[in-house]
Amino acid sequence: MPDREAAQRYHELVDKQFEVPLTPAERFELERIEARLEAGDRDPLIEAQDHSWEADRERLLDSISTLLARFHR
Repeated sequence: MPDREAAQRYHELVDKQFEVPLTPAERFELERIEARLEAGDRDPLIEAQDHSWEADRERLLDSISTLLARFHR
């Protein structure tokens, strides 16, 4: 996610938490975005780790979706 989109998503989540509690996934996302924005100058190692975590997250969410689809048949 580009920095501009990350900043926009950060503000969306911060605003949302004042209206309703964030889901665990949203809280995790907010924490990751905060860490990313605080890093300022992007360290290549941090950038690589962020991409790795994002890929792991996507695989996990896909796996959960597949599992839930099996139960809803």
